[in-house]
Amino acid sequence: MLHKLWKLARPSRGLLLLTLCLVLLSTVSGLGPPWAIRYAIDNLIIAGKKQLLWAAALVMVFLSLLEISCNFGARYLAECVGQGALLRLRNILYRHLHTLSFSFFDGAGTGDIMSRLTVDIGILNNFFGLAVVNILANSLSLIGILAVMFYWDWQLGLVFLLITPALIHGIAIYASRVQPGYGKVNRQLGKMSNVLEESIMGINLVKLTGSEDYEQQKFDQQHAKYLATSLGVIKTTALWQPYVQFLAALAAAAALWSGGRAVIGGRVSPGVLVGFITYMGMLVRTLRMTGRMVGVITRASAAGQRVIEILQWKPAIRDLPGAYPLPPVKGRVCLAGVHFSYDGKNEILKEINFTAEPGQMVALVGSTGSGKTTLVHLLARFYEPTRGKIMIDGHDIKGVTLESLRRQVGVVFQDTFVFDASVKENIAYGKPEASQAEIERVAKLAQIHDFITALPQGYHTPVGTRGMALSGGERQRLAIARVLLTAPQLLILDEATSELDAQTEGALHAALQEIIRNRTVFVIAHRLWTVQNADNILLLSQGRIAETGSHRTLLAAGGMYSRFYENFLQSKFVPGKPEYWEKNERGLPQ
Repeated sequence: MLHKLWKLARPSRGLLLLTLCLVLLSTVSGLGPPWAIRYAIDNLIIAGKKQLLWAAALVMVFLSLLEISCNFGARYLAECVGQGALLRLRNILYRHLHTLSFSFFDGAGTGDIMSRLTVDIGILNNFFGLAVVNILANSLSLIGILAVMFYWDWQLGLVFLLITPALIHGIAIYASRVQPGYGKVNRQLGKMSNVLEESIMGINLVKLTGSEDYEQQKFDQQHAKYLATSLGVIKTTALWQPYVQFLAALAAAAALWSGGRAVIGGRVSPGVLVGFITYMGMLVRTLRMTGRMVGVITRASAAGQRVIEILQWKPAIRDLPGAYPLPPVKGRVCLAGVHFSYDGKNEILKEINFTAEPGQMVALVGSTGSGKTTLVHLLARFYEPTRGKIMIDGHDIKGVTLESLRRQVGVVFQDTFVFDASVKENIAYGKPEASQAEIERVAKLAQIHDFITALPQGYHTPVGTRGMALSGGERQRLAIARVLLTAPQLLILDEATSELDAQTEGALHAALQEIIRNRTVFVIAHRLWTVQNADNILLLSQGRIAETGSHRTLLAAGGMYSRFYENFLQSKFVPGKPEYWEKNERGLPQ
């Protein structure tokens, strides 16, 4: 798993090589002080040459400063390597997420995705920056210490080797328990983040319904599970250091006993014994650090699994081999035998056949769940038909690139999204190079220019997170201006004016006549007065086109549309005064 991440992140080889050199130099300088101690005891202290002790002391200070300097350089460079690697990895993940289809985000938890991109990536930072250097340094130190021990006295060296099987067994048990434990911790953190994210994003509804206690209870439950999982891993981790410390103390005691007997018997010198015990202390520090690094590696492996899973998520809709850019279109849209199902079992759309000519307005009406929004989503290829074809100017949209298709299709959703930026930046989101004059022109068409100029900073006023500083109607008009700025040849308005008052909606639709001229427009609206000027009205029922025709033709037929219309007239969603429709004898508005 970590090898896959390493290949993806592609750390800098030059910095890695320099880091390795510093680690090697640090290890060699770290092995020197016990040699100096041995020499000072055997050749200076016992011989009474106190005038030369300062030289041995200076050697130890020099070696320590060299080790500290090399350690600093190695750790700093390792962090540079790690941060650079993680930057590339984040970019890969972020770019990949943007390739995923609408169907993926329908079921994905935002909190879980954010947890993977922040918490899990942060854990990997410890691996790329800290663990790699420490693992290498510890391995070299361990090899160096053992080599010196056996060089000085192979019998004393064997004392340490006697505890090696117990250490290997301890590391294996530690890793086998900690890695799955950290995997559970990270998954539970993702669930807790989901609850937190939903609660914050839906704070208006929470407060409106007085559900603060309920949300707190949900969060407490997930937090309790996270805490219990974390404590289980912490318990295993906490047991590791005492285990290593006991084994090291056991080895030191055995070395003192056998080494002391060897000194008394004259087989080794006192300096060798003291140097040996000094190396044993270094081994304890190395083993403790090894235990921590095992924890870092196992945690990074669990986090890496969740990160790799992101790259294993494949887009349901992608450019097919041989896909070509869609040339500028006039806007002839043809659906032939189109069927669609979200789950592969229940069909939402069935045998949809119709053609919209360039410049026509097509209105989609019908009860909730009849398939109106699904149908227009297919036009922008947010989803793929399970059967049938969708053609634009004779081009099968499956055969063209997604980017070129969506550049010529503008969509305004009922639930509009606004970025935490200025009004101007939000309007110019699809065309950042737009001039101020262009932005103001579309703002006027969207009936929001006067509102913007009245703001404290005008077009440079921040709108807050998700546009919380704006009303629902203001966000919709801002989204309409944003789409109009890109001048798409196909325009889809999916309940795009549902949160406007009748007077503003009427003014907006009047202004839109200039924009929709010579463009193919698809309109979804429950307020039927907004679709009466449509060239063709499609009434959907249970996923099928039940009726089609103009407003007058459908009224004269006396079918489902006529009943929809009658029900609408009895509602309060008519523009202007109550007698507005009566004066027009239920015909088109003046």
